[in-house]
Amino acid sequence: MTDVVVAGIDGGASSTTCVLVDSSGRILGVGRGGPIDHLYKSSGRVRTRRALRDAVFSARRASRGRVLLHAVVAGLTGVEPRSGVSHTAARMIREIARAPVVHATWDAEIAYFGASAGRRGVMVIAGTGSVAYGRNARGHSTRAGGYGYLIDDLGGGVRIGQAALQAALRSADGRAPATALLPMLLARLGGWPKIRRRVYGEGGGRTLLASLVPVVARAARRGDRVARGILAEAGRELGALVVAAAGRLEMLEEPFPVFPVGGVFEIGRAVLDPMRAAMRKRARRAVIREPEFPPEIGAALMALEMVGASPDAKVLRRLAASARQL
Repeated sequence: MTDVVVAGIDGGASSTTCVLVDSSGRILGVGRGGPIDHLYKSSGRVRTRRALRDAVFSARRASRGRVLLHAVVAGLTGVEPRSGVSHTAARMIREIARAPVVHATWDAEIAYFGASAGRRGVMVIAGTGSVAYGRNARGHSTRAGGYGYLIDDLGGGVRIGQAALQAALRSADGRAPATALLPMLLARLGGWPKIRRRVYGEGGGRTLLASLVPVVARAARRGDRVARGILAEAGRELGALVVAAAGRLEMLEEPFPVFPVGGVFEIGRAVLDPMRAAMRKRARRAVIREPEFPPEIGAALMALEMVGASPDAKVLRRLAASARQL
């Protein structure tokens, strides 16, 4: 039987990656394109189409042969599953890839499939924002959090940066304890007039706040109690996301893996230990594991599942070996 070939696409605000994978676990080609944009704007649709086309076409060129795709799954930033925008994205991809099965979804779903290799568990993302996504043994999936920085995103980079600035400025007023964050943030950003312009001015906001996470981590490593408290609170909130997702999937009483994904987790134990403690209260048998594959391979695994070619353990080992050579 001829191997089934699928494409997995990870489209984000900085770049787009497409990987071609066959059902034996070989990576046939990898291609890249530019960033995607909001599909509800005409300019965004043009930009997204170009990024997807460049990624798919360059992956096909890298495969050095005529590749017929059986399915394509794309995870795109800002695209909610089963929405009008996801249908628009799917039509766009179908025109580009000429595949009979096309599915467009949000980026967290493909990140989960990559982290877990399609198995049951819970993934928690803590980057600029935060969200948890889980799947149980029956194939049911759910999410918790991920409602954006104005409403939620607790434990994410924006909220950590926001808490750091709050603590520093309140300390400067005498409304809060002294903290090393004050001189460190003033050295990085300048005084209040500059901070105000950078936070509230064009090009500031979320990006600026999230960029302060390394400052908080550095202050915490130096023993600053306020910085350590901010990171501990972030960890507890991320643990609460895991518990919420596992609870909705009826997994709290059973062992399951938890996959941490995103830059906040690079801080290490200052975040992970409080997260573990928060999980232990309700999900005692949860175990933190390293993610197995990147999101674009997660999308390819979803595509294989959609056409009835879910990989077994042998195929997954071959895929992991192939991925290490990229």
